[in-house]
Amino acid sequence: MANDSYRVDLDRLDEVVKKLNNVLKDMQSASGKAKSGTHLPEGSLGKGFEEEGELRKTHDELKGFIEQKVLNKLERLIDDLQKKTSKTHGAYQDQEQNTSNAMNKGHTSSQNKYS
Repeated sequence: MANDSYRVDLDRLDEVVKKLNNVLKDMQSASGKAKSGTHLPEGSLGKGFEEEGELRKTHDELKGFIEQKVLNKLERLIDDLQKKTSKTHGAYQDQEQNTSNAMNKGHTSSQNKYS
């Protein structure tokens, strides 16, 4: 009998893939909000003061930084992790099926020899 300490729980691994998919969807939603929901139009901070243009420029720079350096990198990281976890799940599932098939063939052939 196989040692259970080395057994991979495919249901748990599948659950991880699903949760990563949900995190990725949430990240894409946050990314969309950061791109479209944080626009700072001219005059929205008031008019007639010197710092207004500088504030909008700084806002745009920070917005670009968040989109490119934070959200995009996080999305790529989560997507990569999800793909690798899914691939790992598939590989373990394939190996489990191969092992099961090999055991069934061995069991069948041994029955035929001694019947």
